[in-house]
Amino acid sequence: MREIESLVEAYLVAERELVAAADSAGGAVPLPDGRIVTVGRAEFDSLLSERRKRAWVIIRKQVPMPARR
Repeated sequence: MREIESLVEAYLVAERELVAAADSAGGAVPLPDGRIVTVGRAEFDSLLSERRKRAWVIIRKQVPMPARR
């Protein structure tokens, strides 16, 4: 269980740093492999019985839309 707690903490720290880096780079950061990093936000998450603002990172692969038939 301690290992999971440690991994969760490391993940949350990395997520905060990645959100800050994406924000400072303009909000949408293209990666060399074609993925794009963006930041999502929510103000309604209740963490630890409190209303808090949360941000999270979204990484998407840009895939061309199929042609309409």
